[in-house]
This record gives sequence, structure tokens and C-alpha cells, in this order.
Amino acid sequence: MPHPDSLSEEERPELDVETFEWMAGLNEDERRLGLDRARLLAGALWQASIILIDELFEDIIALYDKEDITAEDIQETQVLWTLPPQYAAKYNGLFARRFLIVAADLTTKLAGTWSMPSCVAQELTVRCLLDKVELVTDTHDLDLEPDWRGTLTDRMLEDTDSDMLYNPSMDGFQHNQHVTETFRLAPMALEHWFEPFGTAPAFVDSGS
Repeated sequence: MPHPDSLSEEERPELDVETFEWMAGLNEDERRLGLDRARLLAGALWQASIILIDELFEDIIALYDKEDITAEDIQETQVLWTLPPQYAAKYNGLFARRFLIVAADLTTKLAGTWSMPSCVAQELTVRCLLDKVELVTDTHDLDLEPDWRGTLTDRMLEDTDSDMLYNPSMDGFQHNQHVTETFRLAPMALEHWFEPFGTAPAFVDSGS
């Protein structure tokens, strides 16, 4: 973990006061441990991205020739079963191929300049990716920072509104104009998942 004095002029403004003071107060052993953990996390993230893409290919193959998708079909997938369950019957082969494309685009950003997800599907991809990081971490018993997932979530997402799709108490909110307007949400019905933010209508009452 570097001392804040060693950061560039571009990097320093990204730190809040609390983080700046915390970094400045670390001793050398703590910095070394933090750097080792950061390297482990970067490696786990990269390995997780490979696993995610490979498993999406497996899901495409598994669903390719199925016309009617059942809950059992989705439960047997590698990635799609972790998506919001209310739409499971619509996670067919075509959907899997589209999800693979946005996942490949998002994971490519890990090797270059990171930019925030461009659509709901990419926000959900981040969640899937972090699930795979947990798998890699558990498999190899990696010594990561205790709140590594929260840290990555803060860094990789502008907000966590898409988590509402997993909340049973919020079931149907994406078709409720009052909720959408009150929370100023991006359209989150399935038909809008692949649309770039800012291009979809603010609200479309399309039912379930």
C-alpha cells in the first residue's frame, strides 16, 4: 500500500480525507501486507474473469437448442442461475449470448482503463464476477482484505440499484412508475438490461 505522498497528481484527488489519513498512518509492515493483498486480489479478479467467460460459453451450449426454459434448466447453469430469479424462464440461449458479449466487454476493461458499467446487464455482470472472485479466493485460500468485496463494489459500480432485483420485498418495482420516479432508477425491466444508460424510456409499463 503506497504512501499518499507517492501518488501522482491524478491519483490523489480520487482519495477521500479518511482514506488519505489511513494510508498516511500505515507502517512499513502494514504497507507491505496491503500491497501483497492488493496483488492477490488483482490476480483473483483476472482469474475470475476467465472463469466467468468460460462458464458463460458452457451456459450457451447448455441452452442452445432449448425452446422452453424451465427453472431446472437455469439451476443447472454455471452463471445464469445467479441472475435475478423472476426472469429465469427468459434466460434462453439468445439471452446467454448477449450476456456473454457484455461480460466480455466489461472484463476487457480490467486490462485497461476501467469505466463504469454501461447498462444493467453489465452491472449484473460485476456481481457475477465478484461471485467468481469469491470462488477463486475460497479455492486457493487467499489472504485478502476482509472487506475486499465491498471495496471492489464501490470502485466498480456507481450505485447498487440493480441489487433491488434480488430483493423479494421489492418484486415488481421495475414495473412501478412511482418507485422508478421516487428513486430515480434506470429502467430495470428485462427488456432494458442491454440498453445503454440514458437511452431507454424513463418508464415503460410492460408487466412482468
